[in-house]
Amino acid sequence: MRRGPRRQFKVCLIGDGYVGKTSIRQEYLGKGFKASYIPTLGVDFAQKSLVYDDVETQLVIWDIAGQPLFQSLRKRYYQGCGGLILVYSVVDRTSFDNASKWLVEAYGFMGELPPLIVAGNKIDLRPNRPPEETVTPEEGQVFTEKFSAKLNTPAIFIETSALTGENIDDAFQELTGMMVERALERIRAKREGEIEKTPTAEPSTVEPTPASSPVRRATSSITNSASAEVSFDPVTSLGSDSPHLQEEQIGKHMSRLLDLRNELKEAEEELADITSQYETRLLELRNVVHVKKLMYEHLQTQIKETRQEWADAYEDYVETEERKKKEITRRGQQIEDIRKEIERVGKTIRSRVGDL
Repeated sequence: MRRGPRRQFKVCLIGDGYVGKTSIRQEYLGKGFKASYIPTLGVDFAQKSLVYDDVETQLVIWDIAGQPLFQSLRKRYYQGCGGLILVYSVVDRTSFDNASKWLVEAYGFMGELPPLIVAGNKIDLRPNRPPEETVTPEEGQVFTEKFSAKLNTPAIFIETSALTGENIDDAFQELTGMMVERALERIRAKREGEIEKTPTAEPSTVEPTPASSPVRRATSSITNSASAEVSFDPVTSLGSDSPHLQEEQIGKHMSRLLDLRNELKEAEEELADITSQYETRLLELRNVVHVKKLMYEHLQTQIKETRQEWADAYEDYVETEERKKKEITRRGQQIEDIRKEIERVGKTIRSRVGDL
């Protein structure tokens, strides 16, 4: 019988821009997947269903833009994250050098980090590049072990190629395993905590019944079966207590029971299918609602900032216009004074010339 999703995890792809995060996601999801890209917010998310340990598991994969433009928005994207895939390019040392900054950012936003995959991507390009420009597998392994111990989070290093598909499925499979294990650990810890909090029942003391106490005994009335009327089956004319009639009735009931069990199985399968469809759709809508809320809040902030910028610009415009008028008036008066002085000096010169 098909079951609905039992596990749901949010996975965030982080790392510098142009290291292949989107290509990794596309390779893993395959063709025909439906993504929801919000260019205004620099985020893209899609869903993937897989079976892990015989349990259907739903991954919601968030591809977070690495450009600095979206840095102020990324804090909200980490909320509810159950696993991280940090991607760098093995042919871009700058992206590897910046990998630690991404982990520091995630740790600052989330506190305790979830399970982590460190993926050195674009290994198909490494053979064609000078060794000094590439990142070796040993460097990636050392980096992963260092930050796993420093941040106290499980982490696995893996090298991938989104172009050839090498190790892409393995990366998500390993991450799913770590996320499931952490979820089970938390469930076990919660149960152990509940057991410790459960109070121990105090032993109760039962007082013995005195010998002189009257003991009530249950009495039963026996009805004379001979006096009861015996009914007959109208078809077989057999008495209702006939063994043959009872066997036939039992057979009918057994047949009906089998039919009901088949109907129950079909109904349960239909319910599981419908539940799975609705849960998948609801999960998608929850993510859309979450992103739209982020967009709305972001636009509200932008509107508020734009309104303030508009007010500041208008105030500056009015002040500048006023300064312009004053400056033009002052300059005009200055020019007028100069003209008058020129006229005065000219008259003086003409007068002196006339005297000569």
